[in-house]
Amino acid sequence: MSVRTRDAAAVGILFIVASVTAILGGSLAALPLEDADYLLTIAGQDTQVISGVLLLVIQTVAVVGIAVLLYPVLSREHAGLALGYIGARTIEGAMVLVGALSVLALVTLSRDQAEAVGAPPLGDVLASTYDWSYLLGPMLFFSVSALILYPLLLRGRLVPVWLSIWGLAGGLLLLARTIAEMYGADLSGLAQGLLAAPIGINEMVLALWLIIKGFTLTPARHSAPAGLEHTPR
Repeated sequence: MSVRTRDAAAVGILFIVASVTAILGGSLAALPLEDADYLLTIAGQDTQVISGVLLLVIQTVAVVGIAVLLYPVLSREHAGLALGYIGARTIEGAMVLVGALSVLALVTLSRDQAEAVGAPPLGDVLASTYDWSYLLGPMLFFSVSALILYPLLLRGRLVPVWLSIWGLAGGLLLLARTIAEMYGADLSGLAQGLLAAPIGINEMVLALWLIIKGFTLTPARHSAPAGLEHTPR
């Protein structure tokens, strides 16, 4: 029985919001860090950087919201793993905020050091904090959350099997990339993209599926999640 619920559509929308804000926010906030004199660059682009940080805050709200809205459905498959999914996405969001705060601190530092040559040691620490928070949050804990979510979706046949397997494989590929980078592997841009693209595209397909089709619930195994109203197709 395929049912479309308001919460399923909301989850789909939040998946899209999280992806868009992660890409735009990360680009606006982090691109200046690629320059050798990044403090001078940030000083001249502080409006752009702050806008990126605000988008990262929206991303944080979205990823936590996804987990909270999915809990009533996922908990019917395994309550403990459903809580684990909330925990993983909450930590992911917290790491995003740590990175955002690091960039905001660099904005303040850039205003004080605008005429200085080179970055002070504190600037390098903050830039490194952003890099590691990115690896731990949107990479590592996002991968972990995918490895929790998709087996639960597969177990309950809540979405098509092919979509769940695709998401699981994509999560494993991103996890492999994350671990390699944490241990210092210098992956090319092409390799990074190839390892990240499967889960990124999968999330957009999953989002559209939830918005259009909703969850597939088997009457013999599931009753409707409490508080979710079914909209007839």
